[in-house]
Amino acid sequence: MNTKRRSNWYIYLITFVITGVILFIVSNALLNSYYSSQQTQNVTQQQQTGTVFVPDENYNFTILLMLSEKIDSVPEQYMTLTYRADKSQFTVMPYLANSYIGGSTLKNAYESGQAQAVINSLNTALGTQITKYVRFTSSTAVQLFDTVGNTTLSVPKELKHENSDNTLTIIKEGTSAFSGSQLYDYLTFPDYGEDDVQYSCKVQGTAISSFLNQNFPDISESALDECVGFITDFTDTNITEQDYLSKKAGLLYTFGDSPTPCDFYIPYGDLSGNDYVISGDSIESVKEILFK
Repeated sequence: MNTKRRSNWYIYLITFVITGVILFIVSNALLNSYYSSQQTQNVTQQQQTGTVFVPDENYNFTILLMLSEKIDSVPEQYMTLTYRADKSQFTVMPYLANSYIGGSTLKNAYESGQAQAVINSLNTALGTQITKYVRFTSSTAVQLFDTVGNTTLSVPKELKHENSDNTLTIIKEGTSAFSGSQLYDYLTFPDYGEDDVQYSCKVQGTAISSFLNQNFPDISESALDECVGFITDFTDTNITEQDYLSKKAGLLYTFGDSPTPCDFYIPYGDLSGNDYVISGDSIESVKEILFK
């Protein structure tokens, strides 16, 4: 009796499919290994050839910072913040409100043409090309300080002031961590009890450079984004998100490169009546810091 032999075609099909899957997995693993090694090699070559990112002078900028008690009041404090990416350095320069520079006092310039008039005065005298400004109020300054972190400062002697509502503002002698409101009070204290007319500028220069040096080195990208986002969203400023993005890589590099990236310089001069006239020698020193 003749019997038909069963066909085993399905066995061959299963074997073929399994073999194909195995080949796919192996080849994919080999390709991933190859691409991974290529990426590592490319990074190594960049490091060896010196093409790792380092910011140059194209990232430099100077901005005008101002502080007024309320949104509708004239600023009483003025300073510039200069970033020298090519030197991994920030420089804070506080000015008295009655500093006579560029043909007017800074406060009078603001009263006549707001931030742009102050910028014009500084650019005329210093040869800068400042275009950006930030004006803080008491509330936005305190909130920014608290968002970033406390600042440890040394106060040489206790300060007391009786406010119009019969409360006392007291800043204790010694070294302590200042919260946002404490730092604001120290920066705007009415009378430091010193004969030096520029003593308030020394307080501002010391405090703001310490604030930057203590809180910004090794700052994360997200924390820096949050800080600048607060400024662009809640202060009086003409800085845009695009302005920030164009400088962001340089800022992150400098904050990661130096443990103390910020210093300060106080332009000096002499009183002439009620005005404080910045000397020609000091203006030349400012230009040295900004451009050389």
